[in-house]
Amino acid sequence: MNGQEHIAVEPDASQQSPGLGWNEIKTELVAFFASIKLAMFLFIVLAMTATIGTVIQQGERPETYIKEYGEEAYRWFLRLGFTDVYHTWWFTSLLGMLCVNSLTCFYKRFPGVWRSMKQDKVNVSLPFIKNLKQTTEFSIAASKETVAEGFVGLLAEKGYRVLAKNDPQEVTLYATKGIMGRVGAHMAHLSATVIVLGGLIGSYYGFQEFGVCLEGQTYHIPKGNFDLHVDKFWIDYHENGSVKSYNSTLTVLEQGQKMATKTITVNDPLVYKGIWFYQSSYGDSWDRIDVARVNVKEKDTDKLVGTVDLEWQKEAQLEKLGLKLLMTDFVADFGFNSTDKKVYSKTAEHANPAIRLAITEGPMQTSPWIFYHYPELFDIKGSKYAFELVGYQPKKFTGLQITKDPGVIIVWIGSTMIVVGITLSSFIYHRRLWAKVIPNENGVTVHLGGTTHKSQIDFNKEFRKLTERITKLST
Repeated sequence: MNGQEHIAVEPDASQQSPGLGWNEIKTELVAFFASIKLAMFLFIVLAMTATIGTVIQQGERPETYIKEYGEEAYRWFLRLGFTDVYHTWWFTSLLGMLCVNSLTCFYKRFPGVWRSMKQDKVNVSLPFIKNLKQTTEFSIAASKETVAEGFVGLLAEKGYRVLAKNDPQEVTLYATKGIMGRVGAHMAHLSATVIVLGGLIGSYYGFQEFGVCLEGQTYHIPKGNFDLHVDKFWIDYHENGSVKSYNSTLTVLEQGQKMATKTITVNDPLVYKGIWFYQSSYGDSWDRIDVARVNVKEKDTDKLVGTVDLEWQKEAQLEKLGLKLLMTDFVADFGFNSTDKKVYSKTAEHANPAIRLAITEGPMQTSPWIFYHYPELFDIKGSKYAFELVGYQPKKFTGLQITKDPGVIIVWIGSTMIVVGITLSSFIYHRRLWAKVIPNENGVTVHLGGTTHKSQIDFNKEFRKLTERITKLST
């Protein structure tokens, strides 16, 4: 247009900013996941969540949380997973991130140490030795071979592994010891991943449950495909009346055959097929009792005409009164569901105990609930008697913590690794020495240098003593 040509000018390729390639992205990712800041952040958050899991009881019944924290707090606990912290997706994600951090640190640092262990260190130049942090130079009136052989003997005596290269013009020596001190630090680093891996395996493939068991009852353990019979439960007391210990005798049954029997106490569990049964707690059962004492009174005169101790689900006859009594049910904290028309125990506490009596009085049969705290709450129509629950003996239950953790062996391996790794890195120090023995007119000149990654003061002392002994070598 207007007789002018428009020419498109391509930008100079050399002036274009290069795009972000895979190598740059990889470098940034490695730097991020190997960051000490990320590790500290993960440790702090894990410590906070572990504190939550310690303060708030894990895996308890809903009524336990409602009673202690209230319904609104319990709903938030469920949303956030605070009732089972260690199996939430976010806790697992934190552990996974810690694994990635540990493995990335290992990937970033250990290959350099491994290459340093494997590479040839004998072919070094004289300027390399002179530039080491610890270096010295001295002359000895002796032959090259005598000094080199004596030097090798001294280093071997100090625990060094020595490599030598003999050239016509010089002898080069390289000595090293304590390489496991460098490996130990990385072993301790890697152990965190092993421990977390064992924890994750235990979390996903193991289980932890709480069982309320009664003496004389048999319970099926579906995850072990066997039965557990509670032979006996009892409590030992100190002379002042405080609880000394509580104990359960358990028998494992498979197809009716006794496979194992053990009396367990706190910290002394029964183990069968990888499943651990711990003595965890005890308490009063909320759905049955051993004995209930019932008073029988005449309605008209309020006169006490009889007292009977009723055993659980065993009928008692009061022939003089023409009564048959049977205790069929018990609830520790009476509640009634109006929708289902069912009685239930609102809590495990004995806050409002009641028993249900099956009463046969002549041709009349009835099954009223008798309340411990409210004996006159209900009138039994058609009966000339009133019944009062005046006492009862609770049946004790044994609380068993049932656990299976297939990752526990891996956790123990990781724990052993961290102990061994820290021990190696704390007490063994990697030290390296280089020396060149060069002939001169009066004997040889020795150029000696060395380095250590820890304990510089001790290395300086060893270096000085070696120098003093080498200078005394002569023909």
